[in-house]
Amino acid sequence: MSLKKCFLAASLLASFISNVFAGTGSPTDTVFTENALKAAPKNSVQPKRFVVPTNGLIALDVDGNLNVITSNGRFVLKGYLYDTWAKKPLEKFDDVAKYASIIPLKELNLNIADLQPAVWGSGPEKVMIFSDPNCPFCHAVLKELADLDPKKYTVSVVSLGALGEESKKRNQELYCASDRYRADRAIISGDKTTKFDQVKDCDQSAMIRRNITAQVLGVSMVPFIIRDDGNYSIGKPAQGLKDYLEAK
Repeated sequence: MSLKKCFLAASLLASFISNVFAGTGSPTDTVFTENALKAAPKNSVQPKRFVVPTNGLIALDVDGNLNVITSNGRFVLKGYLYDTWAKKPLEKFDDVAKYASIIPLKELNLNIADLQPAVWGSGPEKVMIFSDPNCPFCHAVLKELADLDPKKYTVSVVSLGALGEESKKRNQELYCASDRYRADRAIISGDKTTKFDQVKDCDQSAMIRRNITAQVLGVSMVPFIIRDDGNYSIGKPAQGLKDYLEAK
């Protein structure tokens, strides 16, 4: 990787938003902001890129070589990655794109019930959606549950207070509601206004587990959707939820 191309990649990556935020897209079209792309030199060649599902790392294919750059563009890591989940060395960009595109929930033995998610459906195919009470893209995705067969899918919606203080406050109210069934329906329907009586001395352990799980799985945007086969979507799938889940 030439120094010039290294600086170009770093300048583009400096605009990457590493905190959780709401949006629509895929791992390749949500990495850079529109302004950063416009600011790139007109004669530059934009490298292939992939958001590694962990905090702060982007894989780049430059001149056929794998480079991993931190999200602020400061550090470039050379060599290869080792995926402890896939138990494979990732030496090429295509390796990263292939294996890092999978979050193997079944192999990780994650007990989703420990997160106390809102559950829709009772089918054999398991889907996990990380959401936020004040996320319009999340609400749009959840509305598309109506297009699914509840006997085919079980969808676990894990609500996070990721988008500021109002989100945290609403998420806490839903989590500590004495009527959890109605609160879970509010999560799935995107109801932001219904008030709920609160459980006194509400146990926060499942809420803490949600946040830790989101960090471990590399949730960098809501909605964050994990299919039954481990493939994931960062943001709202452009093709729609039903088509995304069926595109295996």
